[in-house]
Amino acid sequence: MWKSVSVDAAPKTDLIPTIRRLSALAAVLLLLAPACIPAAEPTALATQTLIVPTVTWTPLPVTETPSPTPLLRPVDLETPTPDAAATPTLSDPVASELVALAQRRLAQDLGLPAQRIRLVEVTAVIWPDTSLGCPQPGETYAQGTFDGYRIVLSASDQEYIFHTDFDRVIPCAAEDERLPE
Repeated sequence: MWKSVSVDAAPKTDLIPTIRRLSALAAVLLLLAPACIPAAEPTALATQTLIVPTVTWTPLPVTETPSPTPLLRPVDLETPTPDAAATPTLSDPVASELVALAQRRLAQDLGLPAQRIRLVEVTAVIWPDTSLGCPQPGETYAQGTFDGYRIVLSASDQEYIFHTDFDRVIPCAAEDERLPE
């Protein structure tokens, strides 16, 4: 009834088609396996937008631009400017330039804007030496005649005196001032 068959008795050529069939079956199962997995439930899409997207403009940061001259402060704008009649007008272009130099120097020394420096008086002077009428103790000066100006400026209710020739503008304290006769 039972017939025994040895494994060695099976021909070797029958094994190759069996392996091919098993490989094809495994490939088909691998392709069909994802179809057997239950699909994930789809996420419901929103039916109404609760927050409407808007465009928001973000300003760029503002960096300060360096200014060669100090900017005016609010108090500088509130200070009334002197009347045109009270300010002397200069017809001499050399005197005008020397006054402007003295005003810039005083403004820089006091840390004020040049608009706050007011011209009080300009007088043409012939200085007797290179001290320009403002000698310093212990200094010697060359004698001669030197054309120049005596300039009086005002800032913050205080007067400042400058002596000039055509090359320089020097501040002169009232107690050191020596005017020619």
